[in-house]
Amino acid sequence: MKIFTCLVAIACLCCSSYKGFSQNSYHYTADLINIADDQVSVSLRTPVIADETAIFSFPKAIPGSYAVKDFGRFIKEFKAFDKSGKKLPVQKLNSDQYKISKATRLARIDYKVNDTWDTHYSNYVFQPGGSNIEAGKNVVMNNHAFYGYLENYQALPFTINVFKPADFFASTNLKVTRQSPGEDLVEAKNYNFLADNPILYCVPDTTSFVQGNTTINVSVYSATGKIKSNRIAEYLKPLSAALEKFFSGLPVKNYQFLFYFEDPDKALATTGDGGYGALEHNYSSFYFLPEIGMESRLHSLVNEVAGHEFLHIQTPLNLHSEEIEHFNFIEPQMSQHLWLYEGVTEYFAHLVQVQNGLIDQAAFFRNMQEKMKQAEEFGNFSMTEMSKNVLTEQYKSKYNSVYSKGALTAFILDLFIRQQTNNGKDLKTVIQTLSAKYGPDKPFEDDKLFDAIIDASHPLVKTFIDNYIKGDQPLPLKELFATIGYSYEEKAIKSSFYIGQKLSLAYDEPTSKFVFKNVGNNALVIKDNDVLVVVDSVAVTENNLNDLWEKYFQANYTEPILKVTVERDGVERTLEGKLFRGQAEIKNYLAPMEAATDAQKLNLNHLLNGN
Repeated sequence: MKIFTCLVAIACLCCSSYKGFSQNSYHYTADLINIADDQVSVSLRTPVIADETAIFSFPKAIPGSYAVKDFGRFIKEFKAFDKSGKKLPVQKLNSDQYKISKATRLARIDYKVNDTWDTHYSNYVFQPGGSNIEAGKNVVMNNHAFYGYLENYQALPFTINVFKPADFFASTNLKVTRQSPGEDLVEAKNYNFLADNPILYCVPDTTSFVQGNTTINVSVYSATGKIKSNRIAEYLKPLSAALEKFFSGLPVKNYQFLFYFEDPDKALATTGDGGYGALEHNYSSFYFLPEIGMESRLHSLVNEVAGHEFLHIQTPLNLHSEEIEHFNFIEPQMSQHLWLYEGVTEYFAHLVQVQNGLIDQAAFFRNMQEKMKQAEEFGNFSMTEMSKNVLTEQYKSKYNSVYSKGALTAFILDLFIRQQTNNGKDLKTVIQTLSAKYGPDKPFEDDKLFDAIIDASHPLVKTFIDNYIKGDQPLPLKELFATIGYSYEEKAIKSSFYIGQKLSLAYDEPTSKFVFKNVGNNALVIKDNDVLVVVDSVAVTENNLNDLWEKYFQANYTEPILKVTVERDGVERTLEGKLFRGQAEIKNYLAPMEAATDAQKLNLNHLLNGN
């Protein structure tokens, strides 16, 4: 009763504070001050309804997630009222929809929003696409999880009066007017635009910088305060410069990076569900990541994830189908081109880094080799068939293949286009040509995109599409990798040298040192908790650890004797000896050819340098 009384007062206040309120718009209020049980009270002054019956909906699915999530599950105590405050008949039709009778009298709707992060459901909402409500700390307001719409009226404008703690700040691409320290006015031109622009409410930690003609805003919430926005912005500056070069200019004027860094000791602990990652939007992206203490790992993680999400300003923002342009939140129709939206984007996220020196050649090919291993888990299938039917039981488990099989398909298609055009064209120039042809306001017809790709590249690309994107044939990895001087074998047997079977390394955050764990029987008599200091006369650092570990500990094919320096009980010790010898079975073996031709070297140079 107390919450309801407060809600009525808020509704009256927001009408007086927003002079532009129209009956032909949605006028919401959200109370972020009086939060109880991780629930936010929401009230809506509805637009005028012409029909006796109205259907009020919350999204069943959202763009970018490609999964049914039923956001209506998190709505509680849904009620409808007329102008006099009398309740109207409401029937819940399903998880996401309510039927309101006597709708011509409808004036107000009240309900409560429960957060998704701390609510256990079998069909868990991945954190970047859900909502988090922590009173006095933060509110992750993915708007599709907070606000609904009336069917056939979602093209109307939305305004939201958000009542909040005075020290909270709204980070978002939406227009936000600060009415007072405790009240914001948020505006969106329609429901699709509202749902596409998340809001992070918390005590502000923001950093902005300009890249070319684009203003980039970085907002950070860090659970323990150890990660700051200026640090993340420094990671993103060279990445943004690389992307600007890759795009020949960034195609947006403003972009928002919204980061939520969770304490790794608490993350995922409440429900055991979800995971780290991000969700793209046209003018922003939202990230749920762990607070990593190791600088190089944090830097690498941010670059990899942010590079992928930022690249979505190319596709789907500037290149997308009618299914995305006119997204149906209740009965979504899936495009057949997830291989493009996610696969090509994931490949480009790695390509742009190697072409601009953010990762080296070895790291790039390690990443591609890892894609091969991951893709094997999903088997052979049609990418278009999976994409079109990704919401079904048969195919939903294959969605994550877009980041492995999809990225690998994009890589091999890129090599194929380069081969057929003698490096005159590549996948990037094809995508840029199509983006210029369509752009953000002109969607393509789903079944005509392949014809446009063929026209923009080479006639033989049709065969590639028919066999490997529409079809389910294994990718021609050996043939296409050979064009850039790399050997590929599905399985190779090589002599190898190793220290021990179980040896692992852990990062000790308080000391910033690398400590051996689970050493077991090993050739150098390394002990648990020894600190790795030097390997083969090279001092170990965060920046070279991955390379050293792979060369000497993980995939050692050339060094039968090894000398390392460790710190044990505060004293440095040198350990040297012969390593164990064995045979290593390497799946998806990929390595530079020992005698690559000049033509192969030239093709590799074109790939790695963006020529």
